[in-house]
Amino acid sequence: MDLCERCYQGLSWVQYACARCALPLPTGNAPVCGACSNRELHFDYAQTPFRFEGFIRDAVSQFKFNYKLNLGKLLAQLLTEHIENKCVDIPKIIVPVPLHKKRLRQRGYNQALEIARIVSKEISSGLVYDEIYRNRDTSVQMELPAKQRHKNVKDAFSVKDDSTILKNKHVCIVDDVMTTGNTVNEVAKCLKKVGAEEIGVWCIARVSTGKDE
Repeated sequence: MDLCERCYQGLSWVQYACARCALPLPTGNAPVCGACSNRELHFDYAQTPFRFEGFIRDAVSQFKFNYKLNLGKLLAQLLTEHIENKCVDIPKIIVPVPLHKKRLRQRGYNQALEIARIVSKEISSGLVYDEIYRNRDTSVQMELPAKQRHKNVKDAFSVKDDSTILKNKHVCIVDDVMTTGNTVNEVAKCLKKVGAEEIGVWCIARVSTGKDE
């Protein structure tokens, strides 16, 4: 891993987080944040090692928009280490958040898929990336006001009608950054349609503020 010990220790690690949506919390007294008590979630749990700030924010941006695939590898390794240290149940299948074909042509790669490739190999989970697809090109969630984010991704994903590989499986959705959770929630809704038994979310970083929830 290409980080010295000082830089590693200085990363924006999440100490306490909501067990449902991984929102960073000030203490470990409340297992679930207030937002998760008032909305329907289609996934069962979420895990993230970092708050979306500092070096992590810069690394994600460079990886996502400037073709710095070496940073993607580093981020995936850090996520894998976090998962292994947390001793979480390993899913049977990993599903990266799909990228619309227009955005894929522009960027050249799906950052979520690149992360998922490494993580799935390290933990020996299956990788499925063609059963669920983004059926329309949505705006970037982080560039939208909170009230528009749910509408932006609502019904933006579809699943193959004949999909059976995900049925009765423990499936984990992988993405780079989780802001409000609306995107992964829509993907999870598709997973439930094809009978996934348990659905988790793993992301590199989580936006720290609860204002957008």
